[in-house]
Amino acid sequence: MSETGEAPAAPGRLRRALPRSRRGRLLLISGLVLALAGTGLGTWATDTWPWPKDRYCWGAWEQDSGPDFLGDEAFGDDDDGSRTSKETAPTRERSNGSCVVTIASDYKSGYDGDKVSIDQQVSVKYGPVPKAAEARLAMVQDEFLGGDMVPLPDGLPGTVNGRGGLLVLPKSCDTPDGRPTVVTMDASGTYASGPSYSQNDPADLGGAQQTAVLLVAAANRGMAAAGCAPDEPLRVSSPIYDLPGEPERIFSASEDVCGIRGLRLGLEDIEDQTGAVTSDLQTCSVRGNGVAYLDLAMVAQPRLAALFDGITGERPVARGWRGKGAIGEQHAIVRADCAGRPATFLMGASTDAEYLAAFANAAAARLGCAPIAPKGAAR
Repeated sequence: MSETGEAPAAPGRLRRALPRSRRGRLLLISGLVLALAGTGLGTWATDTWPWPKDRYCWGAWEQDSGPDFLGDEAFGDDDDGSRTSKETAPTRERSNGSCVVTIASDYKSGYDGDKVSIDQQVSVKYGPVPKAAEARLAMVQDEFLGGDMVPLPDGLPGTVNGRGGLLVLPKSCDTPDGRPTVVTMDASGTYASGPSYSQNDPADLGGAQQTAVLLVAAANRGMAAAGCAPDEPLRVSSPIYDLPGEPERIFSASEDVCGIRGLRLGLEDIEDQTGAVTSDLQTCSVRGNGVAYLDLAMVAQPRLAALFDGITGERPVARGWRGKGAIGEQHAIVRADCAGRPATFLMGASTDAEYLAAFANAAAARLGCAPIAPKGAAR
């Protein structure tokens, strides 16, 4: 496929023509062995399949290479499911690219005979972060800095969970106006059975570790196409040890959330979740009945923090606050020196400055630097 055009890839070259049942495969293999033996070809004898496997996302991922969404496991009991892709690679002239792998499967349940439909997508986007502050915060914080995200391994600037992630590319891929370029990945999907049952069922990426590998592989291909790849490709060689904690119920309005003393929302029957708690990154989220009440993050990893350059404003959030920041309609941001380097404190789903003050001061104390907000600001 051309790197400059957009076209759907073949839906698995043999997917619709060949059966995937075990009996069908055995018959097919037997027939191929006989055919190849009769023609004197040695391909089969050397374990080389006569047809190449499909590749996806600018060639980064290969069919049957690991995670379920790339293998036959994605189709359940359906012998006629399809996996297709639609992609546009970035170029030197166009810094945006995308690829979407779609899995479609329909079959009858062996349990009750209901029709089962699976519709799943794995989406990858390559491009610079938005210019506008609110749009950038909505993209980065709301989607990739929640309490279910943890840092990428090996010092790679980004975050990941079992459903997707974000990677900030090297400065060689920055835009002329200085905005970093990122690669993001997201898995989504639905499972429907019968006329009335449906649930979220994201494509299976194989867990956070495998997700990180997939994300970095796509990033390497994207950078090569855009002409900004580093001399050595990015790699994931270390395991992810610090997985996010499970959501915890908050039953009382007087309970602290996210393990931060004094951070109370005055709400009952909600859940908080804490992701990373490191010197480079700290995240937490509060949810209840599907409603987002609060998202908080501290980012000190330099390249990840560069995502927020140029949107902190030129003045403190309020009198007595350290650093520079702004409180918008749906987000707040503060940046201040902390333990010898800049730290960025973010808040989403709420613009209550008391919540930001409690979180920022707690994170600053953990890092060993002066409070960000003045005494009493968190009351």
